[in-house]
Amino acid sequence: MRLINAASLNIEEFHGSNIPKYAILSHTWGAEEASLQQWSRRLTRLRRMGRPGFAKVMATCKQARRDGLGYAWADTVCIDKSSSAELSEAINSMYSWYRKAAVCYVYLGDVPGRPHASMDSLDLVRRSRWFTRGWTLQELIAPDHVVFYTDGWSLIGTKNALATLIAGVTGIEELCLQKRKQVAKYSIAQRMAWAARRVTTREEDMAYCLLGLFDISMPLLYGEGSKAFMRLQEEIIRVSDDHSIFAFDTTLSDRTLFAHHPSAFADRTRVQANPASKLIAPFAMTNAGLAMRTPLIQTLSPYWVLAPLNCGEVDATDRMRRTQIYLPLFGKDNTFMRARTPVALISKKLDEELPGRHTTEIRDLTPRTETSYLISYFSRVYSLHGTEMDQAIKGFDVAAIRQREQGFLLTFPRGMGNYVLCTTCPPDDMHRDISFFIPTAAPAPSTAAPDMYPDLVRGIVPFRDDTVQPAKYVAIYLAAAAQPSGIWTCALLPPHDAADRFAPDSMARHLAAADQRALYTAQRHYDQTADAIVAARTRFPTAAGQPCREAVLVEVVFDIAALVREQDLQWLSLDGQFRASGAAGFARPAAVDGPSRAAGMRSTVQWRDMAGLGVQGLAAAEASG
Repeated sequence: MRLINAASLNIEEFHGSNIPKYAILSHTWGAEEASLQQWSRRLTRLRRMGRPGFAKVMATCKQARRDGLGYAWADTVCIDKSSSAELSEAINSMYSWYRKAAVCYVYLGDVPGRPHASMDSLDLVRRSRWFTRGWTLQELIAPDHVVFYTDGWSLIGTKNALATLIAGVTGIEELCLQKRKQVAKYSIAQRMAWAARRVTTREEDMAYCLLGLFDISMPLLYGEGSKAFMRLQEEIIRVSDDHSIFAFDTTLSDRTLFAHHPSAFADRTRVQANPASKLIAPFAMTNAGLAMRTPLIQTLSPYWVLAPLNCGEVDATDRMRRTQIYLPLFGKDNTFMRARTPVALISKKLDEELPGRHTTEIRDLTPRTETSYLISYFSRVYSLHGTEMDQAIKGFDVAAIRQREQGFLLTFPRGMGNYVLCTTCPPDDMHRDISFFIPTAAPAPSTAAPDMYPDLVRGIVPFRDDTVQPAKYVAIYLAAAAQPSGIWTCALLPPHDAADRFAPDSMARHLAAADQRALYTAQRHYDQTADAIVAARTRFPTAAGQPCREAVLVEVVFDIAALVREQDLQWLSLDGQFRASGAAGFARPAAVDGPSRAAGMRSTVQWRDMAGLGVQGLAAAEASG
């Protein structure tokens, strides 16, 4: 490591642990920067001392002497940039050099020491070019002690004192700036987001300036262009199991498997890795793509699935509210590519309090079983399945569908089992190839809905299981209104009578009955019977506003008994009275085994009295008798 002797201004070399305390300079480059060769020649140094590039290095040494430090480091004169090998070593070591410095001087050459009376000095700091450059990100984060100076080397303040201002400019938490939270504790997506709006002169440097931030070392290959950022991401996944590296918006990226630039993470400042109770299945690059293992969530389309990632987003105002990120995938036979439209990324709410929420609601319907699969590039998936993809790919072409304000994305976390989709109501509003139900029918004018919610639409989606006799039917009522009200409702409809088969000619009666009960205003986001669960807890914007501007994620579960066993739940239910009138009540599911079977002999009235206890309270009450 080369250092400048702050007294003699000569360059000296140090190796290993024999490195003295030093100050380090952070700045943005101008047109007349000094070089190692120029600074090493004393006569040249003296002749050019008045030039900006030489003057700021001299001022750095002068400030270091004031601070009792004998040495200083500046990238312009301490690295031999004519040597590609030395440059590569220096860039891979630079984060460490800034971290180990006794103090970092940030020279803001575009902030005047004596601003005009009409100028806001702090606003000038906010707008400094220094905050827009890629290399200065690590120079801000790595050192413990950072001091900011104006163009005349007047003191502005320290990083700790200016933490609120800097956090507002950069999006980096004050905890990180003040060294109260380690950089490694932030997700990959968050760290990428810090660099999203920064720029570098050379394209490759956008990757190289982030090496230290991710504790990565890799060779520099100037001339590789955007491939450098791809290599960086591949190196990151070799040492990290953080799924947030895939949580970028594909509509903002030139590529889908990995992001082409940190800008694709611009809105991911709140994405955090979820601490898992078990080891995350490893994922790695292969010669065909990315090999992963997660649960896969089925949709109505045989070619489109959702993969839940082990990361989520934390609410900016209430950190107790989280979402889980779903990755839409398109393909077949466990070989997929990432989708761009109609959905690029979904954040499913986990903790938000919604109207109609009650104690027996099961918040996590995702299966515990995982599937091994491959995410490849578009051309490879497309060629693999040939003409079959030609037909299926139309699921990405939603231009033919008239754009609506709201719709529903139907998903089946645990599969559809033996159930099949029947005719929907309205019959033409289901788009199977993208698994979107976009109802076009509004409630009758005689109801209150058109006055309260003029853009409200609703419909029914029925399913049938023919493997049992008589056949089983599950009918889901879905309603949603456009913003600003943005309400939505999901409910399971009971049959009119024992002979009701939810045939096309009976759908109008079911819809009229639901309207008469004003079910569309219930804002119920979860419903359950002995045969099914429906949950619609998340609303999200669709890519490019197609086929609707916003969609509600609907999860449908048919195998309740297996879900109960898997999650070790003893009681979960809503009986017919709850669904019909909103009164709390509980009904015992048919497939609960074990000690609680005998307790099922107790009267329904007793269980209804415990409506406020929830699943855990019911179990405790049952155990106590």
